[in-house]
Amino acid sequence: MQIPFIGGAYTSRSSNINAQTCINLFPVVNKQDAKAVVALYGTPGLNLFSTLISGEGYVVRAAYVANDTLYAVVQDRVYSVTSAGVATLLGTISTTSGSVFMADNGIQVIIVDSTTNGYIITLATNVLAIIADADFPDAACVTFQDGYFIVVAESTGKIYISGLYSGTTWDPLEFTTAEGRPDDALTVISNTHDLWIFGEKSTEVFYNSGNADFPFERIQGALIDIGIGAAASTTKINGQLYWFSDRRQVCRSVGYQYEFISTPDIDYQLSTYSTVSDAIGFNYVIDGHSFLVLVFPSAGKTWVYDVTTEFWHEWQSWYTTAVPWSRHRSNCAVQFGSNWIVGDYDNGKLYSLSMTAYTDESHSIRRQRVTQVIDKDRLRIVFHKVEIEFEAGVGLTGGVQGEDPQAILEWSDDGGHVWSNQHWRGIGKIGEYKNRAIWRRLGMSRNRIFRFTISDPVKVVIIGSDAQLEACKD
Repeated sequence: MQIPFIGGAYTSRSSNINAQTCINLFPVVNKQDAKAVVALYGTPGLNLFSTLISGEGYVVRAAYVANDTLYAVVQDRVYSVTSAGVATLLGTISTTSGSVFMADNGIQVIIVDSTTNGYIITLATNVLAIIADADFPDAACVTFQDGYFIVVAESTGKIYISGLYSGTTWDPLEFTTAEGRPDDALTVISNTHDLWIFGEKSTEVFYNSGNADFPFERIQGALIDIGIGAAASTTKINGQLYWFSDRRQVCRSVGYQYEFISTPDIDYQLSTYSTVSDAIGFNYVIDGHSFLVLVFPSAGKTWVYDVTTEFWHEWQSWYTTAVPWSRHRSNCAVQFGSNWIVGDYDNGKLYSLSMTAYTDESHSIRRQRVTQVIDKDRLRIVFHKVEIEFEAGVGLTGGVQGEDPQAILEWSDDGGHVWSNQHWRGIGKIGEYKNRAIWRRLGMSRNRIFRFTISDPVKVVIIGSDAQLEACKD
């Protein structure tokens, strides 16, 4: 019989033990049946693209592409980076931590970081300068639409616009407020010529009406009774907006309304985090899949939603046994040419994502899958055999780790509190395409969950599983 091995991730609310976890693996579905999961694939690895600053403690706070150049903010330093990964320091900004927002108007790139200062990079000269206009507001975020940079002023709820195609010109009277609900605006983002203004408890959608007094007005009826829980959590994917809401659920826009995409079990996991206001949202596309990434820095967690298949998984980094599991290294992402580039949260590096990279730079990627509970009417079940089917013969050559890649199987009969010893099986040296990973004589249990782990730097594709089980009467 098949055991419930292939699928997405969720967390059991009956305990704090992860159940049906899917770490550094994502489901792929049948093209004819979107609900039929046919395999688990390993998440992409990291290839070093550019080292902006050497050493620990340097956060890549933002990355942005304009005029065929990548711009990155690391701590308080602003860099331009070529397609070959050559970085040039342009200057500094006033803060070293917190969210950074960037936008461009085709002539300038603007940088804001929730202070009284804003910064402009002139694309023609690649020169960074502070915005000298004394009327520039304390900008909490920025977006661009219809020739204007648009910012939300920190702690005021006011939305200001720049001069037309001029990020250096600001008029203190050129502002509006979102007044559908009595809550402050926290962030703003342009999407398909609509301006979405997210508040603490509500969201409003504006459009460019051409009004001479102020060009943006609220669309009648476009008032949404849900706000945002983290100002930096918004991202655009395929014409829809995604964000972490004030209700600690993940939403996406549907026209001028919304729908929840997080499952009740994912919602439960998010509800356990003590701090969520620092959540970061971004996306990447690889192998035809569009992924929403939500990072919770304080909680040390990275959750990923596959927009293509609508399954969730966890994305984690595993550097040492002292710090076995943590959030993924990525802190932001941007498409640069044909590559997706991510910035590290701690070492000042940029990486390119690749499905043929099987390490996070030089560090192992540990992939893990935990099944649902296997039981039958509380009867004792004898586990004669379990086989995990995967793409075999993917070992490396040269006497390195991964030459004889191994799969580790463990099980728990008490809901994940105590685990068995590790049981290792080979998944096939290079060319051993008929290799089978089979575990026999696994004892009996009334309710059992299995945990599978692989950390060798090889291609990981799990196709399915099979088991020989026997239910016994007491």
